[in-house]
Parts: sequence; C-alpha cells; structure tokens
Amino acid sequence: MAKRFYRRMVNMKNGKSKIRIALLGTRGIPAGYGGFETFAEQLSVRLAERGHDVTVYGRSNYIRTQDKTYRGVRLVVLPNVMHKYLDTPVHTLVCTLHALFRRYDVYFYCNSANAFSTLLPRIAGKKVVLNVDGMEWKRAKWNAFGKAVYRVSEIMATVIPQCVVTDARSVQEYYEARFRKRSVWIPYGTPSGRLTSADTLKPWGLK
Repeated sequence: MAKRFYRRMVNMKNGKSKIRIALLGTRGIPAGYGGFETFAEQLSVRLAERGHDVTVYGRSNYIRTQDKTYRGVRLVVLPNVMHKYLDTPVHTLVCTLHALFRRYDVYFYCNSANAFSTLLPRIAGKKVVLNVDGMEWKRAKWNAFGKAVYRVSEIMATVIPQCVVTDARSVQEYYEARFRKRSVWIPYGTPSGRLTSADTLKPWGLK
C-alpha cells in the first residue's frame, strides 16, 4: 500500500486522482526552524504543485502569518500548550480532532511521539502515514519519562499507521531489525545549483 500510495502522489498530473492530504505533527509552515518543518514545507508545496489538495496544521506560538494559504498549501493554525513535553502530542491531538471533521484522504504525521494520535483516523477508516524520524529516546534532552514515552510510541508506530516513513537507512534498518517493520525510505535532499556569496563575504575581506 505504501509504495502504491507514494507512486500515486508522485506521478499524479493535470489534476487527475487528486488526493486530499492533511499534514500534522509539526510546528507548521513556512519553515523557520527544525527539520520536520523544512520537510513539511518542501513536501506540501511540491504535492500542491502536482495538483493535490494539501493542508498543513501549525502551532499558534510559531506561525505568525495571518495568511490562510502558503504557496498553494492551506494553513490551519491552532492553539497549543507551552510545555516541553506536552506541546507536540497535545497540539497534534487537537489538530487530529479538527481534521477528522474535514474530508481528508490521507493523514500524514511527523514525529513518532504522535503515534497515539494516529489511532483516531485509523478507527475512522482513513489512510495514515507516519514519518518517525530518528530514535528520540537516545537524545539527552529527554528525562526518563520522556524517553519512556518515545519507547512506547515506537511500538505504536509499528502497529497503527498503514505506512511508516524513515529518512535514513540506519533508522529504516533499526525498525526492521527491532520490530520487523518495513518502512518506506524517503531521504532528504537539498537544492542544487551554484550560490553566489560574494556580497556576504565582502564586508569581511574574504573571497
């Protein structure tokens, strides 16, 4: 299913087979900080350019623009809890409840911490994709409780969504070895082309 869905999104042209996609679990776009936000912007804009109907949910303390759209992508900004551990999961749950009353075909989540929120659209019979990113429980910024939550979320990520996305081979191998869960590997890219930096270096006497 995952490969068929991905192929359908990439190959869709001229407004045929339009997919209504909700992207949840990030701070929102336009991206000003964070890998997930950059990913959300690049993915949503490119899908919109291919003719899909894309909505990105964002957090009110992060998204300052009053615009309802960004480069063809619909923006929905909802309030969030200003708390290190509750910010992401609570906001994603609120966004999920909002999204369930809209007619989306696919719910695309970012961050394995949001795995529990993917249960609601699955119960509603929707297609659910989760980009798990890396192994967050290894990061020093989380206390014992935070690490435990991410451990549990990893397990839920392998059970609830129909499709799991990984952006690194090492993460893909980890999920397959530990949970026997196959994922779709979608590596990040970077804009190509020559950049002119002369104006930036000139004040410093550099070439």
